Amino acid sequence: MRTYSLSGEKVVNIPGKSISLLALVVVVVQWTGSLGAQEVVLLDEIVARVNEEIITMTDLNQELQQLRASLQQGNPDSQALEQEFQEQRRGVLQTMIRNKMMVQRAEEFGMTADIEVQVATTLEEMRKASGIPDMEVLDQYLRQQGSSLAQYSQTLKERMIIDALIGQFVYSRITLLTSEIQAYYDEHIDRFTEKAEVDLQEILFLKEGKEISALRGIAEEVLGKHRTSGSFEDLAREYSEGPSASRGGNIGTFKQGSMAAPIEEVVFQMEMGEVSGIIETEYGLQILKVASKKVPYQRPLEQVRAEISQELYQIKAAPELREFMDELQEQTYIFVAPEYREEYDVTGL
Repeated sequence: MRTYSLSGEKVVNIPGKSISLLALVVVVVQWTGSLGAQEVVLLDEIVARVNEEIITMTDLNQELQQLRASLQQGNPDSQALEQEFQEQRRGVLQTMIRNKMMVQRAEEFGMTADIEVQVATTLEEMRKASGIPDMEVLDQYLRQQGSSLAQYSQTLKERMIIDALIGQFVYSRITLLTSEIQAYYDEHIDRFTEKAEVDLQEILFLKEGKEISALRGIAEEVLGKHRTSGSFEDLAREYSEGPSASRGGNIGTFKQGSMAAPIEEVVFQMEMGEVSGIIETEYGLQILKVASKKVPYQRPLEQVRAEISQELYQIKAAPELREFMDELQEQTYIFVAPEYREEYDVTGL
């Protein structure tokens, strides 16, 4: 067996296939028993080149695996997961190219000198905060999530380098005034106001196949029992026809604006511990109890100042960042193999 590392911008003719040497990393030529007969195996491909550095098919596949793993953590629905993955995967190659472009620029400016120390310190802090005994266990945990300590360290290193570069060349040029923060807070006060919410219990009477007048008579009887010191929870367990009966009628917590209008109009006028009259719905009759209640709460400016500042910095930085990236791209040689240009969104590169 002979192994060749190939590079350049020529075309090599292999039986049945012409391959650009720019798209090859390693080709294995295996001689068979017949004289001159050979088997050619392509082990890896150059997907893209950014100046003198390359992105291989292996690199791209690792990024796609990490994307899928991260989506799986918050998406148990396999169909929705696949749809989200297919939507996001098209932008992965472009992100990889731009990240490599920024890391190269940071290295030119000597911004990566102590990055290994920073990464190690951050990993150690993360390990301690998570209660993980050692790095070996952390590696095992990351592998369970579809990554590894080595991959995570590399991703963290890249992210820290890029953040430092953008911080120095973009965010350092932006000023943020106290008056701007106050104005943003005032304009978006609804976002910083916690809505009122109620924790409800119910006694439910389903009307399917029943005379509504007879059903109302039963509901009034149960309501009367409660008024004569009957326990709401016990009455719910005995009379309620909903799945909440076994829980003493507990149906959960609801924020204002999330319920059907006829019910919401009643319950948000009630006090904690108060029991409603009979409420008719499309599926039956309900008696509701407000087990607990929270009034609307406006988060003070000091509590959300950091959140607002971060958003305003991002808003004000957006045009500066686009300008910086355009300038950086003009100074960078970028090649993407034609078949990958078709498969991935690399618009503008």
